[in-house]
Amino acid sequence: MRRSLSGQGASERLSRFAAASAYPSLSAAASGLGLNTFTLVAQINRIERELGGPLLVRAERGRPMTLTPLGRRVLRAIRTSQDGAAS
Repeated sequence: MRRSLSGQGASERLSRFAAASAYPSLSAAASGLGLNTFTLVAQINRIERELGGPLLVRAERGRPMTLTPLGRRVLRAIRTSQDGAAS
């Protein structure tokens, strides 16, 4: 995960993934975060490529998006990192 935690824009991508995970879909997340859906999807796709697996099961009709096991681990790591930075 270190690779995704470093580099230009990494912190922003990870923060956006963490925020988006609370929404029922990436479209709703993008709207709620004031972003273009394409931008948010591209950033999450980049994290997924860097980590080698999906973070989210995308929403489908009548079913909200959910975190994958990898997504849950990444979200925990982001929150732990943010908690450590706030101390």
